[in-house]
Amino acid sequence: MAFFLPMKKTLLLIALLVIGSIQAQEKISSKKKKFYIPVIRYSEFPVLDNVLTQTTFYQMDKQLVQEETVLKKKYFNIEGFIKDPANGKLRIYLTVTLPKYKATAIDSTFDKKENRWQFQVYSNYDVRIKVEAKCADKVLLSQDFNSIESSIVGASYQKGSLKATVALNNQRVEQAEKDDDYTAAELGIDNVIYSSVERIQNYLNYKLAYNTDESKVKFEFVTSKGHSEYNQMLAFENEITAQMEKVTLEKGLDEKLLTPHLQYLESLLVKYPLSPANENIRFIVTNNLAETYFLLENKEKALQYANLLIENDKQDSRGSAIVKRLNNANFADKKIRSHTTRFADLKKLGLKIAEEKEEKRLAFFEKIEQQDADWGQEKANREAKLEKSKLQRNNMLDSIPYQLNPNLLAKVVANLGGSQALKNIEKAHFLAKLSIEGNNVPQTEEKWATTTNYLLKKKMPETYYEIVNGAEAWSHDDRESGVTAKWAKFSTYDYNNIVKNVDLVNFLTDLRLDLWNNFELMQDEMYEGRLCYHLNYFEKTLSTGNRTIPKTDYHVFVDKENFNIVSTEKTEFDNGNKSFFERKIFGDYRPVAALNSGKIPFKINYEIEDFNGETLYQEVREKVEVNPVFGNRIFMKEVYFGGFK
Repeated sequence: MAFFLPMKKTLLLIALLVIGSIQAQEKISSKKKKFYIPVIRYSEFPVLDNVLTQTTFYQMDKQLVQEETVLKKKYFNIEGFIKDPANGKLRIYLTVTLPKYKATAIDSTFDKKENRWQFQVYSNYDVRIKVEAKCADKVLLSQDFNSIESSIVGASYQKGSLKATVALNNQRVEQAEKDDDYTAAELGIDNVIYSSVERIQNYLNYKLAYNTDESKVKFEFVTSKGHSEYNQMLAFENEITAQMEKVTLEKGLDEKLLTPHLQYLESLLVKYPLSPANENIRFIVTNNLAETYFLLENKEKALQYANLLIENDKQDSRGSAIVKRLNNANFADKKIRSHTTRFADLKKLGLKIAEEKEEKRLAFFEKIEQQDADWGQEKANREAKLEKSKLQRNNMLDSIPYQLNPNLLAKVVANLGGSQALKNIEKAHFLAKLSIEGNNVPQTEEKWATTTNYLLKKKMPETYYEIVNGAEAWSHDDRESGVTAKWAKFSTYDYNNIVKNVDLVNFLTDLRLDLWNNFELMQDEMYEGRLCYHLNYFEKTLSTGNRTIPKTDYHVFVDKENFNIVSTEKTEFDNGNKSFFERKIFGDYRPVAALNSGKIPFKINYEIEDFNGETLYQEVREKVEVNPVFGNRIFMKEVYFGGFK
C-alpha cells in the first residue's frame, strides 16, 4: 500500500497540470472557408494599364510583300488589347530581314503502323527579327530574336529517294540566290517567318498581355463559441464574407469597413504572444491578416504577416503560397493593380467599334441600294425621254404645216432630202479629219450613230472614246487611263449634251427639231456674207432665290437663198454667269444619195470658249454614210462589251 500511495499522488498532479494547461490555452476550433474571386493577370508595364488599343508596324525586306500581308492579317493579337490598323497606343515594331538559307537537314521517325522508317527533309534558315514595343514614345522593350527555323521540304519512306529530294531543294535555293527572287512557295521562307513570329507573339503576350483569371483564397474562421474572442472574430468573418461575395474585376475590398477588424486582429498577436499554447489562434489571425492585406494590395503588411504565418504555421504551404503570390504580382505605386475598369472599357470599346463598323456596313449597303434605285429611275426616265424624242421627231416631220414657222421648216427639211427620207434614217457614219489651230499633229474622228446608240472614236494620236448605249454613256481616254484603262460613266449633264447625237437629223445636220417650236424668228441678219433667217431660243430657269436666271441661249442662222443652215450658236450659263460658248459654221454642203440627194455639210468650223480658254478647229468630213452596213469594226466587243447591236 505504501508503494501505491505516492503513485496516485503523482498521477493526480499530472492530471491537474494538463487541465490547467488546457484552460490557459482556451482550446479553439476553426473551419476553413474558400472564396473564388476574379482577378487580372497584369502586364509587366504599369504604363499600359490605361492603354486599350494596339498597332503593329512592319519593316520588311522587299522580297517579303506577301508575307507582310499575312502578318498584318493574322498577327499580333495581344490579349487585353483591341487591334487598331494605324493609331494604337501600344505600338509594336517588327523589322524582318530576308531569312538566310543555312543547310538541308534530314530527320527520321519510325512508323510503327507501317513498320518502317520515315524520312523528312528540312531547309534550315537563319531568321532574324528585331522587335520593339513602345507606348507614348517610351520604349518598353527592345529585343533581337535570332533563331534557326526549319521548313519541311518533303517526306518519304524510301531512303533512296532522299538524295534526289535534297538535290532538288539545293537547286531551288541556288536558283533563288542567282535570280535574287525568294518568293517561290517551295522554298518555305514564309513558313519559317510565321513560325518565328508565332513565338514572338507568345513572348509579347507573356510580357504585355492583360487577361482575366480566377483566384482561390482561403480564410480560417473560429467556431469555438465559448472562446473569449469568438464574437469579435465572428464580426470579421461576416464582414469579409460579405465583401468577398461582391468582389469584381472593377471593385475589390472596402478598406474603410475592414480597418477596425484588422486593428483588432493585429492586437490579438500582442495579446497572444508566440508560444505553443497560442499556436492555433496566432495561425488563424496571421493567415487572415496576410490574405486580407494581399487583397487590399498592401505589399508590406501582407509580406509581414505571411512571414509570421510561416513561423507559426503547422501547414507550411499556406504562408509560403502567399509569399509566392506576392513575389509574382506586378506592383505599381505599392499597388498590385488587381482591380480596374480595363476590361469593362475594353468591352465598351469593342462594342463601339463593332457598332461603328455595322453602321458603316449598313450605310454602305443602304447607299448602294439607294444608288441602284436612283439609277434605275434615272435609266427609266432617260429611256422614256429617248423614245419620246424619237416619236416627237417623226410626228413633226409628218405634220410640218402645223408647226411654228412652217414654211421655213418645210424648206429646210426639203433641202435636207425631205421628211420621208429623214424619217427613214436608221444609222449614220462619219469619217473626218480635224485641224486644231496651233497644232500640227494629225487627228482623225470617226462617229457612228443609231436611234439608240452613239460612238465617237478620236485619234490624236492617243485614242479617245465617247459612247452612248441607250440610257448609259461612257468615256475612255488612253492618255489618262494607261494600261489598266477603265470606262468612266458620264454625269447627267454630260449625258444630256452627248445624247442628242442619237437624234440622227441632229447628228447629220445639227438641226434641233426637238427645239424647233421654241425658236422665235428674229430680224434677218447678214452672217458670213449671206442674208440669213435668225432663230433664237433663250432658255431660262429659277435660282435658289426663286429668281429667273438664264440657262442656255440658242441661235440658228439659215441662208435665205438656199435654206442651208449657215451657223448654230449655244451659250450656257452657270448660276446666271456665262460658262460655255460654242459656235459652228457650216460650209461645203454635198448631196447624199440615200437622202434623195439632200445636201449635208462636209466642212464645219468650230469656235469653243470654256474654262480651258478658247479653241478653234476645223472638221472636214471625208465620208458621210447614211444607213450603211456595219462593216466597220468600231463596234467590236473590245470597245464596249454588250454595246451596239
